[in-house]
Amino acid sequence: MKNWKRLVYFLPSALYCALIFFLSSGPINLHLKFFYWDKGWHWLEFSILGFLLAYGFFQVLQDRLPLSIYLTFMTGALIGLGDEIHQLFVPGRNCDWKDWLADLSGILAGLVIYLVLDRKLKSRKNHQSSVV
Repeated sequence: MKNWKRLVYFLPSALYCALIFFLSSGPINLHLKFFYWDKGWHWLEFSILGFLLAYGFFQVLQDRLPLSIYLTFMTGALIGLGDEIHQLFVPGRNCDWKDWLADLSGILAGLVIYLVLDRKLKSRKNHQSSVV
């Protein structure tokens, strides 16, 4: 497969990253009664990103599990760090290391969800092919 065709697997995560940076470019005026609601939002947002990054890396590096895991986590960590630094320059936003920790745990959760679903799909496919 040509290298440029492999980039298609990263299109969902690239578009989602653009959405994250777009949403973090302005102030958020949500006032919820939960104490750490913003950490949950970071976790959810980066869980989705972790899943999409895992999809890209696991499709491109099919037989290289440790490298795919490492690259998924590190890429997500750098994107989260970049987003927090970006928020330093946005009025009404701030850079918070606790938000970055929520981002990291979200990336890890998305990666684990991808691994579990991928394993289930592969075992289901193997089971169906052995029955036929």
